[in-house]
Order: sequence, then C-alpha cells, then structure tokens
Amino acid sequence: MMRLIAVVMLPMLCLVAIIAWNYGHAARRTIEAQRLDIANNIRIMIDREIDRTVGFLDGLSIAPGLRANNALIVNRVIAMARERGFVTLVLYDLDGQPMVNSTAPFRPLLAERMGLSAIKAGAPHFVTGYVDTVEKPGLYFVSVPVRDGARTVAMMTGGLPPGRLQPLLADAEAPPGWTVSIVDRAGILLARGKEAERYVGVEAWGSIATAARGAATDGLFSESNREGNSIENSFQRSVTSGWVAGVGVPTEIVEAPLWHTAMIMTVIGIVLTLASLVLAFAIASHFSRAVRRLGIAAVAIASGDAVRMPDSNIAELRDVSLSMEVTGEVARRAKKP
Repeated sequence: MMRLIAVVMLPMLCLVAIIAWNYGHAARRTIEAQRLDIANNIRIMIDREIDRTVGFLDGLSIAPGLRANNALIVNRVIAMARERGFVTLVLYDLDGQPMVNSTAPFRPLLAERMGLSAIKAGAPHFVTGYVDTVEKPGLYFVSVPVRDGARTVAMMTGGLPPGRLQPLLADAEAPPGWTVSIVDRAGILLARGKEAERYVGVEAWGSIATAARGAATDGLFSESNREGNSIENSFQRSVTSGWVAGVGVPTEIVEAPLWHTAMIMTVIGIVLTLASLVLAFAIASHFSRAVRRLGIAAVAIASGDAVRMPDSNIAELRDVSLSMEVTGEVARRAKKP
C-alpha cells in the first residue's frame, strides 16, 4: 500500500515542484523586466528634458539684438532664462570669448569644455556632465549654436543645477528598496533617488561608473553597493546627453519570489506526504483487519460454525465477505446428519 501511495504521490510532488519553480522564475523575470522598464523610462525623461532645454535655448538664441549686446535684450533674455531655472547664461563667439556673460559669481567657464568644438563642427547641441562651480552642488551645461541663416556664428550655453533632474527619478516611481540614479559620461552622479544631497557630484559606485564612461547603450550586471549589499543593476544611455539612467535592485528582492515559491512548494510537499502517510496507514489498517477476519471465517468454515462477516465500505471486501458467509452456510449444512 505504501508503495502504491508513493507511486501516485511522487509524480504529483514532482509536478508541484516544476510548477513552483517555473512560477518563481517567471516572477523573477517580471522584476527584471520592471527594472529595465524603469531605466528606460528615466532615459526617455532625460531625453525630453534635454530636448526642452535645447528648444528653449534655441528660442533665446534668435533674439534680436542679442549678438549686438543690446542691454535691454540681454537683460530680458537672462531674466527669461532665470525664470526657467537657469543659473548662468553665456554667449560665446567662435573664438571662445564671452559676448554675453551672466556668470559673475562663477569662475571663468571655458568654451571648449562647454562644447565649442562640437558646435563649430555642426552639432545641434552639446550637453556637459557635472561641472564643479563655486556654488554647490555644481551645474551641468547645455549649449546650442547661434546661427545667422545657415551659418553658425556663436554658441549659447546655459547652466542648470542637478536638482532639476531629481523629479525625473521621482516620476519613475521605483518600488521601495530600489536605487535609481543619473550618471554623466565621466561617471559622476547627477541625480540619485536616495541621499541626493550627499552623493550628487560624487563618482558613482562600481560598474555603473564604468558603464557610464563606456559606449554601451544598455546593460545588466551584478555587484555589491557602497554598503556591501549584493544588487542587480541595469542601465540605459540617453541619446541626447550621453548620460546613463541606472536602476539597482537588491538581489534579495530579485530572488525573493524564487525562495517564496520554494518554501510554498516545501510546505505543500510536507503536507501531501503526511496526508499520504495517514491515508496509507488507515487503508493498511482496514485491510489488515479484513484479512484477520477472513482468517477467522476460514477457521469457522472448517469447524462447521456459522460465519458472520462485518460490513465493509470496500465493494471487493463486501463480495468476499458475502462469499465466505455463503460458503460457511453451505459447509455447515453439509455437516448436519
């Protein structure tokens, strides 16, 4: 009986294990897909933010009288830029000399670092990474060409605080415990979902900094974070800025569905095994009593005594019991004189 129960239960337990394992892996893949989706959403929001900034600067660059350094026009342009969150605005000629400069509080900003060579070469815009300035936590800069018809005659550069990028991370709606960040091409943090005031302007940790300095457009990797905890990282690179959007998930969160289903599988297996053992013992006990009664009936038949078999819930045992009673009755009559 125990072997029969084992033959029936083992395939069932194997089926439960396979289903649980596949479910756990599916849940893990769902988390991985969510991680990539959040990184991609941040990348898209970075592109949109840079595109809006470029569009605004393009609009300012065509202001009449700007290149002529008309004081009224310059003041209006600078005021409009400050209303949009710009900390500094500079108009460079093609030799890299400032024509309009609102950077009095800052040290001189080199035009080459702001992307003058790229703009002169025909680039539609140039985005720097984190630039350390007198004001903390520094700025990032966006530059656009100033054109006279189809000819580039100057470059306009606007400086923005990294705090402008923080809402992008909040809009990504990463689950609790996840880490999101924006890293520039030099591997410096421009925005971070947690403790931004502490880490913005600091080099990103480990592989994400290496990835930011590379050329890959996206990637996945595993490593330990600053606190020594194992995490699963992914990144997507922005096309307009070259920055990367990083998403880190603690490995324990990624592995949790697998362990959770493994525990459920173990509990189900134990419950089914115990139930099988109880059922096997009950059935075996019932059969054992039936066999003993058949033995007693056989002795009664041999002695010529009346045979009385108890009722059974098992049809086969009822048939055997009926046959034994009939046989006993026939034997008892045959012995009468």
